[in-house]
Amino acid sequence: MRRIAIIAAYFFICLDCFAQLTTSSGQYPFVHYTPRDGLVNSRVTKAYQDSKGRMYFLTHGGLSVFDGARFRNYTTKNGLANNIVNDILEVGDDSMLIATNSSNFLNVLVKGNVRKLKTEGARCPLVNQFYRNQDGKIYLSSDDGLFVLENNKVKELNVSTISKYPALPYLSVISCYENYIVISLSEMKNRRGLYLYDIKSNRICDALPDQGFYLLGKDYNETIWVANSDKLYILDTAFLTKGKLLLTLPTDGFLQVKNYSTTNIAFENDRIWLLYKNKDYRNIEIHRIEKNGSLFRIPLPQQATASDIKNIFIDRENSIWLCNDGEAVFKIVNAPFHIFQNPLGVGTQSQVNNVFYNNYVTWYSTNTEKLFRKTGKVVNKFTGNIKNSPAVFYDHGNKILAYDSRNIYEAHVIGASNLYFKSIISLPDSDFFEKKMIVDHDGVIIAAQKSCISVWVGLRLIMSIPIDRNDVVEEIYIDKNKLLWIVTRFNGIDVFKFQTEAEQKYLQSFYHFTPDNIIGSPRSFVIDRTGLIWIGTRADGLVAYKQNNGRLDQVYHFDVGNGLTDNFITSLSCDSFNNIIVGTQTGLDRIIIKNQKSNRVENLTRASNYFALINQTWADKEYAYGLTFSGVLLEVSPGKEKKSGFSPLLILEEMKVNAQPVSAEKNTFSYKENNISFFIAAPSFVDEKEVTYTYLVEGSGNSHWSDTTVANAVINLTNLSAGKYMLKMKAFFPSGLYAATGLSYSFEIMPPWWQTWWFRIIIAILIIGLLVFSFRFYYKRKLEKQMATLEKQQAIE
Repeated sequence: MRRIAIIAAYFFICLDCFAQLTTSSGQYPFVHYTPRDGLVNSRVTKAYQDSKGRMYFLTHGGLSVFDGARFRNYTTKNGLANNIVNDILEVGDDSMLIATNSSNFLNVLVKGNVRKLKTEGARCPLVNQFYRNQDGKIYLSSDDGLFVLENNKVKELNVSTISKYPALPYLSVISCYENYIVISLSEMKNRRGLYLYDIKSNRICDALPDQGFYLLGKDYNETIWVANSDKLYILDTAFLTKGKLLLTLPTDGFLQVKNYSTTNIAFENDRIWLLYKNKDYRNIEIHRIEKNGSLFRIPLPQQATASDIKNIFIDRENSIWLCNDGEAVFKIVNAPFHIFQNPLGVGTQSQVNNVFYNNYVTWYSTNTEKLFRKTGKVVNKFTGNIKNSPAVFYDHGNKILAYDSRNIYEAHVIGASNLYFKSIISLPDSDFFEKKMIVDHDGVIIAAQKSCISVWVGLRLIMSIPIDRNDVVEEIYIDKNKLLWIVTRFNGIDVFKFQTEAEQKYLQSFYHFTPDNIIGSPRSFVIDRTGLIWIGTRADGLVAYKQNNGRLDQVYHFDVGNGLTDNFITSLSCDSFNNIIVGTQTGLDRIIIKNQKSNRVENLTRASNYFALINQTWADKEYAYGLTFSGVLLEVSPGKEKKSGFSPLLILEEMKVNAQPVSAEKNTFSYKENNISFFIAAPSFVDEKEVTYTYLVEGSGNSHWSDTTVANAVINLTNLSAGKYMLKMKAFFPSGLYAATGLSYSFEIMPPWWQTWWFRIIIAILIIGLLVFSFRFYYKRKLEKQMATLEKQQAIE
């Protein structure tokens, strides 16, 4: 399936936005689905998801069902009463009730086949919306009035007082609260007013007529939301219980949306998603409002707002679907990271080229004289005295240390916005500092140079450890046991103890791990909270080791074959949840380790169609971060376990025998029906194109599973011989997001009639009969000859 992925325009934030707690913004990747991808029509009015995870798109040209692997479309050619689909409702296992823009009849979609629903009682209305109440009854909002559907019987309800004129009432959105139904009118009535219907007394009991109110729906707290031209309201539930309509302002953090003008809203637990438009309609965004008041804004690409957005839908994986009247469907991938192309603000021309984090303070060095310090949510800007700001590597009190290729600088932060960097250590032109430098617990500077590892106390060089001129120091790291790790590209890893008593022997060799003890060439290094040693290599992925008496024992090995985005690991860090943040040359990954037998790789950027060379990674108490080579900041949400309870199912969507559709319930086929295609899917829309499938056919003589590929969503079995088979199928999800799911299907190919047991018995009986007849005929003829010979002899005698 071909998809069009649209990376939305980057959403820039200024410094004061960076400092606010309740307002944030960032980029979410968008995916665009059009008729080119298989959608039946580009005028999409509504989205719906069934219990098995399939997405249904209601359009002006029919119904599209998307299972992640393919679109299946239904129109009047398949049995729909009309190509304009108004609503859909799941009423049973693989059974959907469909309302089209027709008063002829309702449709049902049962196991992939469209049928006409035979109803009794009142005439079939032109239905605009289905609403299933807690009592199991299905209420029908229609152009013709209000109806109830129960056991395929349609009953008309009394809402005659809604319409003052002979014209139809044209009902639109409805919602139930206890024994009452809140009703709004459709655009055919200019959405005039709200009406309250009493189910028990079968009458309209209250109304707010001719005031332009429109019902939006009911959230997860049973609160009913209402809109007019420029405000949002909620209905007072205490008055609803008494059969009265009273509009009040939203409560808690939702109060800030009271002046929004929108008819597009979606509800998700204690948050709402809505379409925000400013007065001149130039700024159109998706706003996510939390009950606690926090606001998150998602800007929309121009293509998504070029025509009218009809519906916002939140699926079970918390992805957002936008149904557009003309531009088809947009999906906002609910990525676990936000992208800030210019984290330092629109007003600066600086590109971040180095980040240093320590004790809740983050320093951003740039390619100009500007430096930025972020403490908590507050960002301060400083102007230095060096054209390209040096890279900060130490921050204590008011003192900071920084370096460039030839110098180590000292500066003091004393409230002002200017920093004066004074060179305290300089190298000759024949040498330079590598980009690895650290300060130990006694304030001693340990630096990687071209020629050696140098140790500085204040301004004095107290010792140096030569390194091979062809080698490179990739990392300097101090672990929780106060051991110093020097990781080189070619000559292994050296571990030193600190000897504070003797300056000339300040570093004493403790361990040396030879290259033979390490897989590949090291490029990055980190030790996690449990003591595991993680080494990122230049070509062999990521390897975790456990130290054992001077030896490194391999525990994990991750590469592109088992989930990593790339085998070149540029940077490593460990977050507060002991997840490993992996920067590669093409994107950012996160490894979540539950235990030694349970782990998964999250392709944070690849799953959202975002690729970049990661230059640095780090983590604070809550978030993890990645910095790209071009200065883009990636902020990663905490890697906590998902609590949604959603787990995709592997389903058999369709079967074809000799290219003709058959029921998936059929499991016995004739010898001529020996070419069978199975269309399977595991509906998950986080990154559906990366869902892979494998299968095994027991009874075929092949005991091996097929290669795991996306193409196996269609399994073609050809020229099957007669026999009994068991088709086993599995689906695997990207980044180990969900556990693999499986499905089995048993079937039998019947032999031709000439290979059946009864035919063989008949043939055997015939053969035996023929033999008996032949023997009898032979001996009878022989006896007759003997009798003739005897009679002849008797005649002669």
